[in-house]
Amino acid sequence: MSAAFSRRALLAGAFSLPAFAHALGQTSGQVDVVIVGAGAAGIAAARRVAAAGRSYALIEAGKRVGGRTSTDTAAFGVPFDLGARRLHAPAGLPLAELGRQAGLELYAAPRGARLYQGLKEAGDTAYEDFVAATRRAERAIGAAGDAGRDLPAARVLPPDLGPYGPLATFLLGPLRCARELDQVSTVDFSRADDRDEALLSRAGLGTLVAKLAEGLNVRLETAATAVDYGPRNVEVRTARGTLTGRAVILAVPPSLFSAGKIRISPGLPTRQRSAIERIPLGHREHVAFLLPGNPLGAQPDETLLVQGAGARTLVLNARIGGSDLHVMELGGKAAQALTDGKDNAGADYVRAALQAEFGADVGKRMGKSIQTRWSKDPLTLGGISCALPGSGNMRRAFTEVVANRLIFAGEHAHETLWGTVAGAWLSGERAAGQALRFLGVQGAALER
Repeated sequence: MSAAFSRRALLAGAFSLPAFAHALGQTSGQVDVVIVGAGAAGIAAARRVAAAGRSYALIEAGKRVGGRTSTDTAAFGVPFDLGARRLHAPAGLPLAELGRQAGLELYAAPRGARLYQGLKEAGDTAYEDFVAATRRAERAIGAAGDAGRDLPAARVLPPDLGPYGPLATFLLGPLRCARELDQVSTVDFSRADDRDEALLSRAGLGTLVAKLAEGLNVRLETAATAVDYGPRNVEVRTARGTLTGRAVILAVPPSLFSAGKIRISPGLPTRQRSAIERIPLGHREHVAFLLPGNPLGAQPDETLLVQGAGARTLVLNARIGGSDLHVMELGGKAAQALTDGKDNAGADYVRAALQAEFGADVGKRMGKSIQTRWSKDPLTLGGISCALPGSGNMRRAFTEVVANRLIFAGEHAHETLWGTVAGAWLSGERAAGQALRFLGVQGAALER
């Protein structure tokens, strides 16, 4: 059975970047393109601009590159991705080949999941019921979106999804979209490309993305506070001075604009303002923990799905890279509750869940744990983007150039691969292509 529940086939086609020997990066003064944010989108944009022989300034508010991809190796002694872990769309994305060229090992993520019911694996009938419920829910949402009915996804669900309805709707809503289905646009959902196939990086996806920033001139701990765009140039103000460029690529989450972290002057057109308001970041968090001895009998990197008592739903990534490290994935209200809770809220939640669903002995084996709080991180203020009902067409505004100088990039700025590193990377390449075309570079790719 498939572990992915999105729709439509991925458009294949290799797309590779030309290598660059010297990045024309600067940290002050005037450049061709100022790039704000050194996550996957900003790194992709900088590589593209540098490869075209144009100057750029890549600034990052944090102490590291990667954005919502970040690999920790210290906490558990093995690589653990605090943010995105799977590299979707490997057949049509340059990231996979670039990662291999950088010497990193990539391998196929298991295409399946094990379903638990109570303390044991579910039987064949239960698997069939679960798959049927998931497909019925997905088809209903997709049909509404394809017909242009931009409604809350929860409103179009079949009336009775059976005993596995809670798990199916959790996977499609909080886990897939970082929000409950009553806050998910049917149109946005229906446009998402399939994400069946994915790769994992042995060293971590955050390590891969950071590796691809090597050779770029990145100025860390340089937060943009204001962007002023006019008929001749763009000024990006930071605490360390002002950068002037002929164009600017804003490769940061829309939540930073809605929170007033970065002021844009003159004000954005209505389309872009509305997109920022209506495509916020939802809640998506991880709780990582050690579970020695493999009491669940899981294979390396196997996904375990649990429909427990009282409609409790759990998604567990077991034995990361073959180790004792496990990761509980949470989204929507459950993720928000842990984010807003006390420091050990994640550990308490997982331990109670393990004891309730797998038995007291398994719960007692749980060791060290850490939890993410992306929604509290001042540089992200959320997990992944999600278009609210009635706003499924608004992502397109993030792909348009404002006043020939201001361009958006990030996972929120890709119409079919939103919520993925693949979408972020391709949006960065698209944004760079738009900037290069404005600069008069012939043959610059614009759409991806």
